Amino acid sequence: MTAEQSKLEQQLAKLHHQYMERLQADIPVLASQVGTLVTLSAQSDWRSVVLALKHKFHTLAGSAGTFGLPQLGKLAKNLELQLKDWLEDESVPDLGKINSFMTTFQQVQYAHQSGHQVMNLTSAKLDLLHEQKATIYVLEDDEEIANHLTLTLATFGYQLQSYRRIAELDQALKTKLPDALILDISLPDEEQTGLDYIAEFQQSLSEALPVLVLTSHDSFEHHLQAVRIGAQGYFVKPLNTTALEARLQRLLAVRRREAFRVLIVDDDQLLAEHYALVLQGAGLRAEILLDPSQIYDGLSRFRPDVILLDVLMPGCSGPELAQLIRLQDEWLSVPIIYLSSETDGERQLAALVKGGDDFLTKPITDTALIVAVFARAQRARQLADMMTKDSLTGLLQHARVKERLSHELQRSERTGEPLSVVMLDIDHFKKVNDNYGHLTGDQVISSLASLLKQQLRKTDIIGRYGGEEFLLILPDCNQQQAFGLVEQLRQSFASLPFSFDYQNFHCTFSAGICQATATDQTDQVIDQADKALYAAKHAGRNQTQLYQPPA
Repeated sequence: MTAEQSKLEQQLAKLHHQYMERLQADIPVLASQVGTLVTLSAQSDWRSVVLALKHKFHTLAGSAGTFGLPQLGKLAKNLELQLKDWLEDESVPDLGKINSFMTTFQQVQYAHQSGHQVMNLTSAKLDLLHEQKATIYVLEDDEEIANHLTLTLATFGYQLQSYRRIAELDQALKTKLPDALILDISLPDEEQTGLDYIAEFQQSLSEALPVLVLTSHDSFEHHLQAVRIGAQGYFVKPLNTTALEARLQRLLAVRRREAFRVLIVDDDQLLAEHYALVLQGAGLRAEILLDPSQIYDGLSRFRPDVILLDVLMPGCSGPELAQLIRLQDEWLSVPIIYLSSETDGERQLAALVKGGDDFLTKPITDTALIVAVFARAQRARQLADMMTKDSLTGLLQHARVKERLSHELQRSERTGEPLSVVMLDIDHFKKVNDNYGHLTGDQVISSLASLLKQQLRKTDIIGRYGGEEFLLILPDCNQQQAFGLVEQLRQSFASLPFSFDYQNFHCTFSAGICQATATDQTDQVIDQADKALYAAKHAGRNQTQLYQPPA
């Protein structure tokens, strides 16, 4: 068991202990209240009292199973349904049921207080890439190709280790596995081909190593053999390093992905904390919102991929809150998963019609919760990417990056942190298209996009503003810091080799930077960065200029 898993189990056990303590205080009070139900029918406000009790048993029915007390949860559900019948047709519930309920509670094994079984997170945990460069091994006996590949990928921010012989690679793989392997399948000085070697090595692994193949063979048989050993990219020489890097980036994209964000809206704090711990233990980010009236603030601040929403809450029901969320276009596509002990199919459908996407019935196992939330979050993010990102580069589209700039300007004004904005444009790009074709031009644009994604921070925002023009939003970064960063990017891009018809060429970009002020508007900031970009082009291109306010 890892230290992280041990810590999670301790936190869940603590929550379980707190829940048991709460039950010891709540159950006698509930028992007393239910015991007086028979006298309520003569009172004018009996409906409000019964409705409040029904809500309490509904909450208990959903939470008890989660904290390891399924029998207690079932009895609470039975009482909730009896109270529901009383509200609908005024039939007095069987008060003998409360005796069974109390007896069951008193017989609960208090060993549960310290023995709550926490799921094994090893299989369910979703690996996320830490803040470190991806390590790539290269097996290539051609020194010139190996050096070219190593230098190019290093420019994109990868850590490269290059090997000429299978024995050298074998030793390295047995010492530490890389994030991906690039290998030549034709090795004249070896007894095995690269494919034969890696096919044998993959059999010793529990999870296949991502492999990209280099070769001079373009036959169907070689392609088929590569697929059979699990290759996820096939590149015929002369090598197009731009296309290879793009495939490598897609291959590692899942591991670089920011953790899915889940907003949990539930008035039961202990239950919400349990769900949050379980989801966090599986690699997701979770935030709890106990007060439904704070929903818009929570959405704007946390920007969830999924909303986990209790159905029955005081003051505002789950379906009502879902409809409030759907009033705003910005949150129309965020999946809402209802989580409730409600078992009536018609009521579940009625809730789904009112803004919901899925309905999970309490109690739910930790594993089922993780799988359901992850599946929804993954699909939602895929759809969001399709709607908001440029198909060629994977960067934010023009309108979306302007929208994000507006949000960052507001945040900068709130926090007082500096915000720099950069406009950059590939120099003489029309000549690239004219001389080498639009396909090569697309590769140049994709390479710059990849370089930006690799070398900028996760908090930085990158958009394809139009054609060969890009907009960068750099939070908590002043103008001088932005200048140093952009200059490093400019030099890296200028060193990237591109190839067309066996000839290499290089490209450069010009950039303009401005630092936003508290009173600046979105279009005003973009205009200032654009003026600095124009100054860089006017001064000869392949340089970075800072915005200079008019005298």
